[in-house]
Amino acid sequence: MALLDHDKNKSKTTGKKLLTRGPRIEVNSQVNRSDIEKTTPSEVVKENPTNNLATLSTTITEPVNIRVDNHIRNRIAALITMGHSDTQKEMVETLVNLFIEGLEKSELKRFEDLVDIYEQKDYMKHQKKNNKRK
Repeated sequence: MALLDHDKNKSKTTGKKLLTRGPRIEVNSQVNRSDIEKTTPSEVVKENPTNNLATLSTTITEPVNIRVDNHIRNRIAALITMGHSDTQKEMVETLVNLFIEGLEKSELKRFEDLVDIYEQKDYMKHQKKNNKRK
């Protein structure tokens, strides 16, 4: 035990252990926003053919619940009573579509990307559930 050097990571002035930060990270190349906007999703899939999530064309539809307070529910019910929709589901879908139409181009692109991510998540969750049943 006398041959072990426990003090090699300690500062000579304070006696406390020094933090090792690891290797210094350097940036090799910068990416501009214009370079990203020029690529289309099909180009990304061609560049990375092993990415199975990007090539999913199947969506899963399952019933889910959204928790809202009674005031929001009452507003939706009033719009349905006024004849703007037949069901709560249709009314919510109409309201969401109206909001989406008002998004700017950059926000719409981000929205579509996020929806794709959530759809892929649902698909993977459904696949995992089906694999457990087998």
